[in-house]
Amino acid sequence: MNLQDTTTATGISISGVTRPNVIATRKPLQEISLAYVEELELVCDEWQALEKDAANTPFQTYAWTHAWRCHVHRAAEADPAIVVGKDDRGNVQFILPFAIRKQGPAKILEWLAGDHASYTGALYTKQFLESITHDNTLVLWSRIKKLLPHFDISQFLAQLPTLNGFKNPMTCLSHRENASTYYSITIDADWETLHQERRSRSTRRSERKRERLLGEFGPVSFDVHYDGPDLERATEVMFSQKSARFAELGINDFLNEPGMTDFYRALTKMTETAHGIEGFVSTLSVGDNIVGALFNMIYKNKNFSLVSSMTTDEKMRKPSPGEILMRHTLKHCCEAGLEAYDCGGGNDIYKDSWSDVKFHTLDSVTPNSLLGSTYTSGFKGFLAAKAQIKQSPVLWKTFKNLRKLGFWS
Repeated sequence: MNLQDTTTATGISISGVTRPNVIATRKPLQEISLAYVEELELVCDEWQALEKDAANTPFQTYAWTHAWRCHVHRAAEADPAIVVGKDDRGNVQFILPFAIRKQGPAKILEWLAGDHASYTGALYTKQFLESITHDNTLVLWSRIKKLLPHFDISQFLAQLPTLNGFKNPMTCLSHRENASTYYSITIDADWETLHQERRSRSTRRSERKRERLLGEFGPVSFDVHYDGPDLERATEVMFSQKSARFAELGINDFLNEPGMTDFYRALTKMTETAHGIEGFVSTLSVGDNIVGALFNMIYKNKNFSLVSSMTTDEKMRKPSPGEILMRHTLKHCCEAGLEAYDCGGGNDIYKDSWSDVKFHTLDSVTPNSLLGSTYTSGFKGFLAAKAQIKQSPVLWKTFKNLRKLGFWS
């Protein structure tokens, strides 16, 4: 089955008249019909048309998802289960890019390509977000579950709480806050003004001192690579440095997962004209040696930082080349006329000190079968323990020390 219009049960019409195959919303949208799609390519045109005006991030674009599908999908063993919602005039109002993955005996419904995205979720038109109510979202969800193949658990992690000022519809399901804080910097001034507003005089003095210390090892240069051999070299250095850092900290290296490096190589080479996403790698070098690399994606006039790396040379680490690189990349984005710099998640002091927007993403894990209930209880316990550890400085330090010794790698 590739594309199927389906009966979803009777909707609730504003006028009091009901019709099958639809979900009712309040005005200006009257009814939404649903279709189920198993192949990504079948919705390519509708997806790309919707994302131009949808309240989404680069992680919900067709380009991101298709790259993941090409390079990581087979290893991840997640099959697309996409739901398309159209209004009564046939206009696409949302696309829910689900996937169903088998984990042991259980089947998990999750966001397609979501494991490697900073933010997960669906694509919605502004009109749909304005029109859908909390109650109708729950009705819609019950119809979607009947439409999809069997699954035991719905596991929607790292969802944005709001989309362009509207509540994210899928967060109407039971959820908890993600343990990590996410950061974003609004770029609303020229670089000099922004720098002075966000950083105190003493902090700026400290920044200059660190750059001078790094300069004692050789001439320091900042570069931005959008294409060519320099981009390829910067990308490979970033992979090497990141993997070395993961090994040092005892963290599982996601770059070793099948297809992951090819996936990121494809992302770095994306262009706004062809994909809607502009990938680039910024680097900080001392002489000919790259001491820090940062992979970024520009989407809808915002910069999203994804992967950062730093030299393994302990002496060159002391002046904090990663922080210096982030600052120069932010300056580049400011001078390029971008409106925001998304730092992603983490608990980094320098991200916190720069950012004016700070929030937690939302995790929703709900059972859909008896088997799912057993799995869900355990996974919710894991999420709760993770949050408690990260929110306690003592527990978090202890955890990181144990991780270096080989626990939880």
